[in-house]
Amino acid sequence: AESLAESLAASATGGGFVASPAAAVTCVSLALALDAATANSPLAAEHLLVENLVAPLVPHLVAGLGLVGDPAAAAEATPGAGGGVPPPTAALEPLIHIVTRVVNGPNAFLKGSNAEGAEEGAEGTAAQRREVCARSAAMRADFVELLVASGAVDALASLFALHDRPKQGVEPVPPAILAGLRMLEALLDARVPAPGVELGEDHAVGIGSSGVAQSKTTFVSDCESPAGSLIAALRETALAGLPSLLTSVLLQTEATLRTPVLADPAAAARALPPNFVGVASSVLRLLNATARFGPTVAQDALSSPDLRVETHHLLSFILALCISEWDSAVANGAEAEKKVKAGKPLTDAPGEGRSDNARATAAELEDLLDQTVLFIGAFALLCPANQDMLCWGRAPTLMQRLPDLPFEYYSSPTKIAVLFPTLVSVAFGHATNRRLIAHELSLEMVRDFVREETEARSDGAPGAAQRAGVPPQFAFAARFPRTLWSVASEYFEAA
Repeated sequence: AESLAESLAASATGGGFVASPAAAVTCVSLALALDAATANSPLAAEHLLVENLVAPLVPHLVAGLGLVGDPAAAAEATPGAGGGVPPPTAALEPLIHIVTRVVNGPNAFLKGSNAEGAEEGAEGTAAQRREVCARSAAMRADFVELLVASGAVDALASLFALHDRPKQGVEPVPPAILAGLRMLEALLDARVPAPGVELGEDHAVGIGSSGVAQSKTTFVSDCESPAGSLIAALRETALAGLPSLLTSVLLQTEATLRTPVLADPAAAARALPPNFVGVASSVLRLLNATARFGPTVAQDALSSPDLRVETHHLLSFILALCISEWDSAVANGAEAEKKVKAGKPLTDAPGEGRSDNARATAAELEDLLDQTVLFIGAFALLCPANQDMLCWGRAPTLMQRLPDLPFEYYSSPTKIAVLFPTLVSVAFGHATNRRLIAHELSLEMVRDFVREETEARSDGAPGAAQRAGVPPQFAFAARFPRTLWSVASEYFEAA
């Protein structure tokens, strides 16, 4: 780590890495070595933190992320964003991995794997048996603040924007962007409230018996430490450009097909890059993490007219994709499971255990659909403008697609716990959406869900999400203010 920092600092006075290919090779080799040394060791990553060996790398990483798409600028030895000299492009991805592990700390290994999904070794097992010391936790918090203050969120947005550049055809989302998504996830996990924190009275200000929202707030203000600086950076960068990252993939697909992706979701699924479903799940998971600061963080960050159009198009397509691919993914997955039980090997043939067009498993589509439904609810919660947005466009509108989800979302207790809080959020206080649910689905089902949740809370019994065993962020109280449950029940009863 010290040698890598010295190599990066020395390039400022040596004419840059372009002037010295040998120095560039050394820098890349050191970055790869440090990446390998921390890949399966929480103690190695923590050592970098407590010995202050990783902080000197931050300015160079931020500078490199901001200039990675501009070779001419990156070739200059002058400091870039964050005050550091950009490292060679081949060193950026290892640096992202290293910084992500440091931000995650031992928590990533306590979950059973590190940020890259590698299996944990004996050292990781030992980390589970010890407490993280207070000094280490404090230094990690300071390190996260250093990253945010150095412009890491803005630099990651620049990295994600690279995928929007003209290409010959549809290409997979590159590994560097995937690593950037994991780094942003680590930053958010270090700052957002724990999953399942209930929405409080602040989110119900100005709500009367009519169910009309008049004002709203967030959990954390922009000036409040330590999360305030991260919230401000997310707002300034339109949530790090996450919606635009996926939109760029859809635009490239439309350019290849010469037709809108919503015109034929099955054809679009065949043309999408093979890792689209996984990347989309990661992006929606990050958008939902920002909503844990308070739903208005995501609502405000995506409130401009062009971003709302972009978000509408993206969410509409993801719902259409999951709906069109669901049946084939389930059927092909069942056939693959039978082959495995019969001792027959699986092949890479299209449809072998995956959906016919998007080549996604049923579990992958389920995760993407769950995350999308969760975000739609947060995006529409007590926000009439966003509730209106759900009705934009030709039929089927985004609002009409919600009652058209796979049958499991209306019959399985697990999926009811995922979907119905969103149905409450999109229809509460919005007569048009309420009428659409009454016409396409059943308001009685929505009323019963709210009533059952209210009764369970009164009796001290677990709610639908807890009974179904879904993650705590899907709990009704974490997605719709508890103080409005009785008002919502009356609102749906009056329809």
